[in-house]
Amino acid sequence: MKVNMENIVLHTVLWFRKKSFFVVTNRTLKMVMPLAIIGSFFQFLWRSIFSPTSLISNICYFENWLPDSISKAIWYASQGLSTVIFNTMGLFMAYFAAQFTAKLYRKDSQMAGLTGVLSLLLCSYRFHNPASSNSQMTFNWSVLGINSLFFAIVIGYGVGMIFRFFGTNFRHESHENYRRIEKRAFASFKPLIISLIIGTIIGVAATLIGFEVGASNVYQFFQNEGENNLNLWQYIVVVILSLLLSWLGISQPLVKLAPNNFSGTNIANLNYALKHGSSWNVPNKFVGNSFYQAYGGFGGSGLMLALLIALLLVYKYQSTTKVARWAFLPTLFGSNQGALVGIPIFLNPLYLLPYVFFPIINMIIAAAVVAINWVPSSVYPFLTGTPGPLIAFIGTNGNWNALILSIILFLMDIALYIPVVKLAAKVEDEINRINEEERLGIAFK
Repeated sequence: MKVNMENIVLHTVLWFRKKSFFVVTNRTLKMVMPLAIIGSFFQFLWRSIFSPTSLISNICYFENWLPDSISKAIWYASQGLSTVIFNTMGLFMAYFAAQFTAKLYRKDSQMAGLTGVLSLLLCSYRFHNPASSNSQMTFNWSVLGINSLFFAIVIGYGVGMIFRFFGTNFRHESHENYRRIEKRAFASFKPLIISLIIGTIIGVAATLIGFEVGASNVYQFFQNEGENNLNLWQYIVVVILSLLLSWLGISQPLVKLAPNNFSGTNIANLNYALKHGSSWNVPNKFVGNSFYQAYGGFGGSGLMLALLIALLLVYKYQSTTKVARWAFLPTLFGSNQGALVGIPIFLNPLYLLPYVFFPIINMIIAAAVVAINWVPSSVYPFLTGTPGPLIAFIGTNGNWNALILSIILFLMDIALYIPVVKLAAKVEDEINRINEEERLGIAFK
């Protein structure tokens, strides 16, 4: 039965992976992986080391011995690099998605990539009212950043398909003369114009219907749930939806859902704990956001730290384990974008269920343990950059049972991810076999 289920999953994942959209998505994510790794590393520097509210900064007492000018310079540089990389990631995704799609169908991939970037900019452009005197060019930056990768991939893929149907066949040559370049330029006019017209229509429609305002209202809903939801089970439903959207490449809801230690509920719990010296009998023991924060996010969304360790333990492909090593340190301190893009997790059918439901399993087990009064509720605030397995320990003011529970859950998460990682290796084996057959001229459908 286990073998049959494994074969079903294997063939289902392979069916998805052979579709052109997923082929393009995988290649695009691999291409931008270095940027994501670098961005997550610098995010780790400014959030988890040189931020005055970070755990490492307070442990090392940087303010006592590190010159303020040096600390600020590193903080500004790290913050600037990570922000620029992550807030423009969509442009690179649109470029490579369009490029790889066009290349897949033997069209002009370079012109398709350029068109993909322009189309995404048009879709995210804030068109001004004709009566307005404001001529400044502005964009909806949330569409261009790492939290909206799905939109960028879809737009890039769409542009590539336009080049497929309206562009001319193209074969790249290392040395091109003037006539050939001119011919390429003229041949790209039709798909270029069609793509830009569609991009403009989407951008104007988004402006007229208030897409940005509507999206902000949706994101506000998730933020409100993260701050005020008292019902653990209702919160679990919202977390599942947020993780599903995050897997798709729409991470903004999960960012907004991130727990707020200063919500009314958390403040009430904290005041009780400070008054009575412990968090054992706080008035709201089952606050959903506290359980997700303490037990559902080891290494960020989807328990990425456990997945990276599982990859390092049993995965045999060095390219992926190399990404896991590079992404490990930032992920340990909660900056997991490099892992999400580099493994990749986004739009990878194999990791959908583990990414969405493994954190929920942790939360339910932790809630059961709190219900039998073996572990107190996690109510105390913690510093940024605190490693995931230590959050419950700090959030319970140093309760050793909470640390033991976190370690048990963390080891369980690694054990749960190991079969998934082994199945990922089998998928990779099969894809490599298919690619080798293609190279040898053996057709497959």
